Amino acid sequence: MTSESRDWSNLRLSLEKPYKDTNGVPLKKLLDVSSEEEFIYEQPKSIDELLGTRLQRVFEERGNTVWDEYTPDWAENESNTPVVNDEVEEDEDEDEEDEGEQTERKKKPMNVEELAKLRTDVVPKLMQALNELMISRDVLGVYLKTALPDVPSEGITPELNILPSNALASTTVTKHPVSASVQAFNAQLAVGGKDEALRKSAAAFKTAAVSMRRALASGERYWTDAIKARNTNWSIMPAPLQYDRMTRRSTDTNAMDVCISYGLEHSPTETRANSIVWLNTEDGKGPLARSGQPYRLCVSLTIENDNGSKTVSRSSFVPKDNQDEKVEDVLEELQRETIDREIFAEIVNNVPGLILAPAWVREQTVSVEISQDVVLRLELIPEADLEPSPLAGSDPAVNAICDAIYHSMRLILLRLHAYNIEFHHPSNKGKSFAMERPRPLAGVVELVLYYMFVRKIEKHLNELVEGLRKAGVEMFLRINRLGETAGELIALLAASYSADEQKKKTIGGEILLRIANLQTFRFTMQAPALLTAILAQSISVIHSMGQFDELLRHEVTRCILQRIYDLGRDKTQGPVKEAWFMDVVAGTCFSSWEGTTVRFQVSYVDNWSLKCSAELWKGKESTQKQFPFGDALIFDWAASIVADAFDT
Repeated sequence: MTSESRDWSNLRLSLEKPYKDTNGVPLKKLLDVSSEEEFIYEQPKSIDELLGTRLQRVFEERGNTVWDEYTPDWAENESNTPVVNDEVEEDEDEDEEDEGEQTERKKKPMNVEELAKLRTDVVPKLMQALNELMISRDVLGVYLKTALPDVPSEGITPELNILPSNALASTTVTKHPVSASVQAFNAQLAVGGKDEALRKSAAAFKTAAVSMRRALASGERYWTDAIKARNTNWSIMPAPLQYDRMTRRSTDTNAMDVCISYGLEHSPTETRANSIVWLNTEDGKGPLARSGQPYRLCVSLTIENDNGSKTVSRSSFVPKDNQDEKVEDVLEELQRETIDREIFAEIVNNVPGLILAPAWVREQTVSVEISQDVVLRLELIPEADLEPSPLAGSDPAVNAICDAIYHSMRLILLRLHAYNIEFHHPSNKGKSFAMERPRPLAGVVELVLYYMFVRKIEKHLNELVEGLRKAGVEMFLRINRLGETAGELIALLAASYSADEQKKKTIGGEILLRIANLQTFRFTMQAPALLTAILAQSISVIHSMGQFDELLRHEVTRCILQRIYDLGRDKTQGPVKEAWFMDVVAGTCFSSWEGTTVRFQVSYVDNWSLKCSAELWKGKESTQKQFPFGDALIFDWAASIVADAFDT
């Protein structure tokens, strides 16, 4: 290694704190930086101030009695002088010793023993002080020799004169000047630390200003919402008095004590007592101080299909955006929830008197088993748990039925309020009340039963029409599922169900069926499941689907045979026309003339698919044909067979 690379080993750092800069100017202690970016330094103190401070620290650290407890070595000899014991002097006769003798005893010179003792105590301490002085002298001589090597050192120990001049080398290390960026950053730190209190104060004032602005806006919104609610005809009243107080005290007076009653006027007392809400005075929490999550009454129908799958349909529900709520909209939602709860309570009360179908009441749920495949549910469900409508896989027609039930029960509730008013009117006390109390659940169950009944009848007739139209039979079908208007329907829903036929008010419809352009059949339907067939010569009540199927088969067979009978008569002339006959019970139509016989047999397979067999005898020859035959229609096929019978 070169000498240049070892220069760092020759560097000597001073252990002293730097007190001068590179220019030799003493460094000052920085205390602060003013707002004008001026440096404030510590002022120098005089020697008297520093000495006074140090003496004060002595008293503070060791107490005010430090000098009283301190006894110098030269004063210890006085403690060895014999001291007169006052108590002994009192015992030996103090009055005999006078003051003169005591003075002579104190001025008496020290004897040899006392001087020897004093010398023994003082000489070791003097020798110790002498050694310390010699060491200090040698150290100062070495320092002087190092600083001034050319000046001879006198008075030091001879062994120290042989030390080299650089035995005690000192190196002065200077601090590099601070760069402008670092100095600026330090100034920013000082200013930032000083302005922290100002920033906190500014943040506190800003928070107070924002709070005042919100309070002002909240107060303005409070009275604006109150005026809007009053303009939309909501019932506004002052806040109720506290419990067990008949009057309001002056200390209880509050300007913002407006509350709104959103319940129906003729609802039960408990419902109206719970239908009170206060205008909200807190910012950011909506116009009304409502508690709890909103609930909604849902009407759902679960129908099991033929393949075993279930279709769930429900009344409509569309979630609303809660941002920028208006007081009118919130009051309408609260009133809707109150009405739903009142309807549900009335439905629960109607369950024990329901005779049309079994029903169960569970927590916030009423289930009615309409049939083995159909279940009606009326539930109070939190809106947060509801899925938006329509549900996946639901039937739109059944959804419409659920919506009709949901909205009709609101009208039924108004009729129930009207009944309560009439029933409790003073003029009707003590009299027999002709009106019957509306029972919403009975009417709803009857409507669902009627809907399922009509659905089943319509499905059966559609299969009949489709099967006969494929065979070429002209068909006309019109179904009027509901023959009442909306007002009549609500009146029938509100009416109670009674076994008395004269008092029963039911929903009804009508069916018109025309077969082969020959005859029109009329059927009437009544809830819950009553079908009446109005025929040409009779009126019969149909009690089961088997009876209805048998009636349709009989009438359809008769119409088809009648059409084949007319075709046969049109193809023949003379007395042969009178040779055509038909047997509706056996389902046959036949004719025989001059050794020729024609016979038609009508039957049905699944889904009303028409099947017809024809037998033709000419002498001893026999021919048999079946329908369907290709794309031929039933009556064209029958006409061709009749024409073959007349060919020779």
